Amino acid sequence: MPTRGKSYPIHQSPLFKQNNKKRLAALLKISTGELRNLAKHADSLYSEFDVPKKTGGLRGVENPRRKLKLVQARIARFLGRIAPPDYLFCPVKGRCYVTNAAQHRGQRVVRCLDVRKYFPSTSSRRVFWFFHSVLQCERDIAALLSKLACYKGHLPTGSPLSPIMAFFAHYDVWENIAALCKAHGYRLTVYIDDVTISGQSLSPIAMWEIKKAIHRSGLRYHKEKHFVDRPAEITGVVVDGDMLVAPNRQLKKLNETRVALRRNVTVNVRKKLNERLTGLNGQVSQIAAIEVATPQ
Repeated sequence: MPTRGKSYPIHQSPLFKQNNKKRLAALLKISTGELRNLAKHADSLYSEFDVPKKTGGLRGVENPRRKLKLVQARIARFLGRIAPPDYLFCPVKGRCYVTNAAQHRGQRVVRCLDVRKYFPSTSSRRVFWFFHSVLQCERDIAALLSKLACYKGHLPTGSPLSPIMAFFAHYDVWENIAALCKAHGYRLTVYIDDVTISGQSLSPIAMWEIKKAIHRSGLRYHKEKHFVDRPAEITGVVVDGDMLVAPNRQLKKLNETRVALRRNVTVNVRKKLNERLTGLNGQVSQIAAIEVATPQ
């Protein structure tokens, strides 16, 4: 058995070749009856609501109830301990949006693709495929796990399991794209729904093959960005040659917050501004201070 908290190869996961409901329930710290009940009634154990986006508009949230969310979090921990590929940067412990961007330092050409509605586009069929074909669980176990992971036939936006589950549900797609990038000497990173590919040059034919691989899986990309011999913004970090810098809008927010704090404001407003200032300072400092070796 793998050591608690340590990463392990996929074939050493406690979920690998799982074929017994009682053992699965024990892993998830619930009874066999609770396991069956949660899977059977999963679609009724959600609330739906909207939250404002930072960029404007609303984002729909499909939020599981506490009992189901706890089980989803336990499954996520098992999947999160599988040793991640070098190109995966979220959700991976010790990797972040800054280290993701840092992988593309020194590259002349950068292409960024954003997978459109990544969780809603990840079907329960794909989730079942991973548990049955990759983790080699028995069909009934794979079906149970799929029901626990999904809502109305897709990954829910508010589940703690969805970020890592979305990656593994498309494991074959990302591995295929990684192989294409390696064959051409490109660098690839995947940060949830942000896909970045860079190189000294990028072949249009190779990029088309990568896009076709995404489309064949049922996913769609949008918000494509293309940078050539100029600073590239990748997951909220500007990569300028070998340097990482905070984007101007972040520096602007930092300055505006400092100016606001010099005004005569209420105690509550000052508290919120100080919290915002701390967060912004932390983000800028992280970008400025991080030391990541550029991959060869």
